[in-house]
Amino acid sequence: MKMIGTKTTTTKRFILLISLFLWNITLSNDLNAQGKSEHVKTMPAQLTFLHPLGTNGMSAGETVNNFSINMLVGMSAGVRGAELGGLANLSKGDIRGLQVAGLANSSFGYLNGLQAAGLANFNKGPVNGLQVAGLINATTAPVIGAQLAGLVNTSTKDVHGFQASGIVNTTVGRMQGLQLGLVNVAIEEVSGSQIGLVNFTRKINGFQLGLVNVADSVGKGAGFGLINYYKNGYHRFEIESNETFYANATFKSGVEKFYVIYTVGFKTDQDKVFWAPGIGFGGLFRLSQNWDLNTDLISRHVNEDESWTDELNMLNTLRLNFAHNFTDKFALYGGPSFNMIISGIKNEEGMVIGDSFAPSWDFYDKIGRKNRVKMFIGFNAGIRL
Repeated sequence: MKMIGTKTTTTKRFILLISLFLWNITLSNDLNAQGKSEHVKTMPAQLTFLHPLGTNGMSAGETVNNFSINMLVGMSAGVRGAELGGLANLSKGDIRGLQVAGLANSSFGYLNGLQAAGLANFNKGPVNGLQVAGLINATTAPVIGAQLAGLVNTSTKDVHGFQASGIVNTTVGRMQGLQLGLVNVAIEEVSGSQIGLVNFTRKINGFQLGLVNVADSVGKGAGFGLINYYKNGYHRFEIESNETFYANATFKSGVEKFYVIYTVGFKTDQDKVFWAPGIGFGGLFRLSQNWDLNTDLISRHVNEDESWTDELNMLNTLRLNFAHNFTDKFALYGGPSFNMIISGIKNEEGMVIGDSFAPSWDFYDKIGRKNRVKMFIGFNAGIRL
């Protein structure tokens, strides 16, 4: 019986929320139809139970209040101080000061101050201050300040400041500042930062930090993530050979200053097959019109004569490659590398023996209780497309 009562209470609350939202839309349409009244007056204080049951009565929509208390839902022509609502505050004018509601705040004017609601804040005019909501903040005008929400922040214009949410931040215009959420979208441009799982903008001037970073172009900035795709960025495919793996295919994507590396290597030795997928990052430095220098750091997991080696068997490589560009899409490159192998492969007796793919000229070899570590100098050369 207790569970049934809880579900019934939750359902009633949900129905009440939807009803208030629909009522808000209805009142908003009515306010738009009425237009701006020429008979707006100011009251020092007002008390409302449920509009129009309040001290301002039917004229609440033409009254600006310095201090307002709405037990359930109240309406006003604006706020010049503070407004507190048990459920919702509806205003067709400006908010200068504080507007707090248990569920939702809605304003057709601008906000210069703070809007805080348990669920949602809706603002048609510009926001100059702070919006805080349990679920969503939405405005159809520019934001100068911050939007903080449990789920979604959205603006159809520019944002100058900060957007932080549990799921999504969006702005149709430009973002100058920081977006922090699982998904961050700034349609026009970001001058600042996007931090989340997925970040998208047309142009980035700053940096993106996430699992997936996407942009059409990059000005002054870079992306740091597992997948960085910039339409007008740095995208190169490489085929190379080195002392450890004779055949390697590599793809680099990002910008010249910072790109992500995806690679796989292959070789056979004494009837054993080795293959090694890897990931890393690097940067390109222009030495002259035809010469570049790449600095790459790559980590590979080496599989020894099986589809996948469960033990730790890692090859870490730091390399410097000098490249001669014959055309924009064709170059030859080569250079030295520093390599470190960390392997936990054991024999049948449970003793650490380490890898079996390293070259014989290592300058460091130490066997520990769990891993064997080797270090050696190598060389690689290849073709870049």
